[in-house]
Amino acid sequence: TPSMSYCPTTGSRLYLTRCDGRTLTLIGDDEPRLLNSLCSILRDKGFEVDGAEDGDAVCQRLRENAYDLVLLDIRMPGKSGLEIMAWLKETGVDAPVIIISGRSDYRIVRQAFKLGACDYLRKPYDVDELIRAVGGKVLERRQARSQATTGWSNSLTVEFFKHTLDHLPDLVFSLDDRKCINYLNHHSESLLGLPTEELIGQPFSQLVHEGDIAKLPLLFGKNEVGEPVTQEIKLKTYHGGIGYLDCDIKVVSPREANTTLTYAKPPPARPPFLGIVRDITEHKRTLALMEFHASHDTLTGLPNRRLFMDRLTLAVSQASRNGQKLAVLFIDLNDFKAVNDTYGHGVGDELLQKVAAGLTHSLREGDTLARYGGDEFTVLLPSLDEKKDAATVARKLLNSLETPFPFEGTDLRVSIGTSIGIAMYPVDGAGAETLVERADMAMYAVKQRKKNDFYFYS
Repeated sequence: TPSMSYCPTTGSRLYLTRCDGRTLTLIGDDEPRLLNSLCSILRDKGFEVDGAEDGDAVCQRLRENAYDLVLLDIRMPGKSGLEIMAWLKETGVDAPVIIISGRSDYRIVRQAFKLGACDYLRKPYDVDELIRAVGGKVLERRQARSQATTGWSNSLTVEFFKHTLDHLPDLVFSLDDRKCINYLNHHSESLLGLPTEELIGQPFSQLVHEGDIAKLPLLFGKNEVGEPVTQEIKLKTYHGGIGYLDCDIKVVSPREANTTLTYAKPPPARPPFLGIVRDITEHKRTLALMEFHASHDTLTGLPNRRLFMDRLTLAVSQASRNGQKLAVLFIDLNDFKAVNDTYGHGVGDELLQKVAAGLTHSLREGDTLARYGGDEFTVLLPSLDEKKDAATVARKLLNSLETPFPFEGTDLRVSIGTSIGIAMYPVDGAGAETLVERADMAMYAVKQRKKNDFYFYS
């Protein structure tokens, strides 16, 4: 059992481990209550844990001990989580890192993965997700160590695997030489929705989404020559009907192992395949949402300025290569400030959403409408034949905003005028920035006339 003491310098409570060869986990977080909570949760699940409340203390502990896993908060006094990861890389310290952070900035998370993070957990963390992430990495670490030193037959390794498999929320399985299931841990029913006894003896392929069956030869092929493989594969679930989960599946071929698992029938001395299934559905959904927010406007759901410029740059490159024309439209809502001042920002925000929907319905599928900022929108019209095609679209956009917008639950109807400037590629500019600037200049020419209209740059 791990002992408990207090850090003499910070007074924080730490959970310390005996130096008896057990797996060690280090947690770095500057919030004492959260640090103690994490330590307690992992300790209750049988993990040996150390804690540190600042980045410098984390580095000091990494100098003094060999840790199998490190959980790091992004923001800490001393060294930040990212700075610690850079330090690990520079010093060559071998310790897998899971980032825990309340921040959802996709760029920071992406930087953490570039520095070597093996997983990301978002505050407030889900306990099952925490145990799954920690348990999976500790299991991999222990397996590699035991194979390199004492092997699976060592009594400490036997107890570790039994204890870990009892508490790990991941699905653990093994297959016979026909790739049929001959072992599943307790998590099979909660993850897949089927009792373990119904799955024993069934081909593993029956659990796989039909569209991912082609991935199985890659998953098992390298294992047949002793190489572990991790593959993202959709698995079927049977919770109230057939559904699908996105999963990371890691398969190893423990050819030198003397297995300690309990099987439904006597297994071969060395099971051909041992695997771990991790449900990454929510993880993928979170990352996709973060990526979306990094490239889209949160109010209207439209592409933001950065994504628009990326698409425009690509469209210019394609138009140059194919000898085509394209148009950039810069749209500004007339007197939008008066709407905010008269009716409030709530009505103003709803009006922007209605304008975005109206403009979208006037465009082709391949066109891009973006919220450039405030009450400004931009439009990319690729693959145009003539200048008049851009004029036709501009008229449609103006017409889409002619009718006053109603607001549900009130008698309020708000009209909004529009000024549109147009720049054509290649006659008005050869670069994305130039085209946007000149479309903006054309828009201001319309505003000076104080009427709803469009104007080409000249």
